[in-house]
Formats: sequence, C-alpha cells, structure tokens
Amino acid sequence: MSGHEDPRAYFEIDKVTAGTYDASGASIVHMDEYPKYEIAEGVIFCPVFANNLSLNFVTFPANSGFPPHTHTEEQVSIVREGEIEITIGDVTKMAKPGDVIIFPPNVSHSGRTFDRLCRVIDIFSPPRYGMRELIATANPVRSADADRWWRAEE
Repeated sequence: MSGHEDPRAYFEIDKVTAGTYDASGASIVHMDEYPKYEIAEGVIFCPVFANNLSLNFVTFPANSGFPPHTHTEEQVSIVREGEIEITIGDVTKMAKPGDVIIFPPNVSHSGRTFDRLCRVIDIFSPPRYGMRELIATANPVRSADADRWWRAEE
C-alpha cells in the first residue's frame, strides 16, 4: 500500500455496526449509519474508507468553505445540493448541483459557500489517509443525527 497505514485502521475511530458484511470486505450500509464529525463550525464530514479509495459526504454551512490546500490524492467531487465557489489552480467557478469537479493531485484548491449550505460528495484515490488526523480532532458529539442526507426530516 505504498507505505501508508492499513485503511481498516480508520474504522477504529468509530465502528459502523449497522448494515450487512461478509468476509471478503463487501458491505451494504445506509450512509446515515456512518459516523459524522464536525471538523469546523457546522462543517460535517461523513467519511467512508475502502481499500483503494475513500469518499466523504460533506456539508458546508452557509458562509463557510475550505482554505487553499493540496494533497497527493486525486479527488473528484459531486455537488449534490446548494452552490459552492471552487478555485482550482487559476480557475474559479461557481459549482451547482450535478456539477462534477476534478482536483488533480498536488494542485492548490479552495472553496466557499455564500448564503446557503452546500452538500458535496468527495471521492479520493488512493484513500485520503491524512483525513484521519482531522477526524481525530473533530467533534463527534454531533455525529448521531447532525446531518442526515437521505432520510426525510422528522
């Protein structure tokens, strides 16, 4: 695995007990059963790790975002709800639901929301191992019912 930790170590933070599993590593789990972490004021991460990729269901509240940064993993993001202004290198564009964004490895990128929240699905290959440190310092208190993506509000 190119010198990185075993990705199964990520599940030591909060184990997912719901769903169906088999010995091959296959699973079927409703996404709302994965733990959620508040990594900044109102910014919710819901990471899922597999052997060769990871994904993250992210909710950015209104008037928030993420600072310029780079990482070695290739990233593809899909905007599911709301809008987010994305800058990749020298390109800036407002992304809206249905837009697919490709972040090449080692290219600086940032994003910000305006007057409404934005939900994005991030996919990383190889898995984004650096996310573990961020999750380890996150607020897990909001994990239970903080941000359900697919279930109707009760």
